[in-house]
Amino acid sequence: MTLNQLLYFQKIAAMGNMGKAAKALHISQPSLSVSISNLEKELNLSLFHRNGHNLELSAEGEQLLAHAEAILADLQAAQLHMQSLSANRDILIRIGCISPVLWEHLPRMVRAFLSRPENKKMKVEFITDNTVPLIAKLRDGYCDFLICSASDEDGLRQTELIAEPFVLLCPPDADVPQSWEDLFSCSVIGFQKQTAAYYEIYDMLKPYGIEPVYGHIAPDEASIASLVAHGFGYGICPHVSLLKNYNVQIAPLPLPNEGMVRRIYVTQLVSRPPVGAAKRFLKYLMASAGPDKPEAPFTGSPL
Repeated sequence: MTLNQLLYFQKIAAMGNMGKAAKALHISQPSLSVSISNLEKELNLSLFHRNGHNLELSAEGEQLLAHAEAILADLQAAQLHMQSLSANRDILIRIGCISPVLWEHLPRMVRAFLSRPENKKMKVEFITDNTVPLIAKLRDGYCDFLICSASDEDGLRQTELIAEPFVLLCPPDADVPQSWEDLFSCSVIGFQKQTAAYYEIYDMLKPYGIEPVYGHIAPDEASIASLVAHGFGYGICPHVSLLKNYNVQIAPLPLPNEGMVRRIYVTQLVSRPPVGAAKRFLKYLMASAGPDKPEAPFTGSPL
């Protein structure tokens, strides 16, 4: 069964006449008749009943028509989607990112880029999710590139953009734990397992023989900070700018804490690098990223 056969079949079903359908399809009537005959032989079904010069769908033909219309509609949607990508690539930038990047760093960089006279007509589409589903969206063509956590999937090129030290969030007026043992004897709020941060913390503590135990689970840094501020326990999260909006104490992690940094990467497909406006913005972003990479461990300075 081919797409052409489904298209021919749909046209005959719509017009009810082989000659009219052939004329509308700009092919000869014998060619159309042979194509439908071959389709019926392949399926071992009669798709039409003759009624004089007209053709009426059989019961089996009615069922095939439903499938054919769905398939052809999907094909048209795919064509329109790809055409829109081609038409918009010089003015549209589609960035997939984890949500913390949208709190300050990325909006600041995009705003600076768009403020340039040559970029004023450009548009930016932000798509947020966790790293794994974002990579799926990148592969499916819905993003030009990603700003996300590390991934070991094949076919990706990752370039470090941001490095943020992990810090300890303490409830207001609470004691600051001086050891990991003291910390995990208290209630600690952790990231959901769907997030890269959950595994980053686990992997960073594993060499020290420390296995984190969480009393509560939250989806992101903002949620963890809010729960800490309301006395649910302590939190471990990257030192992001929004922490200053919450009534929490921000302290260094207990020792040992060497190398406990969350790294965020610009992620591209090796086989399909960004083009057009996305390529221009990515070049600007990487050239401007250097001063914003605080790799030194957190020492207790407030945000």
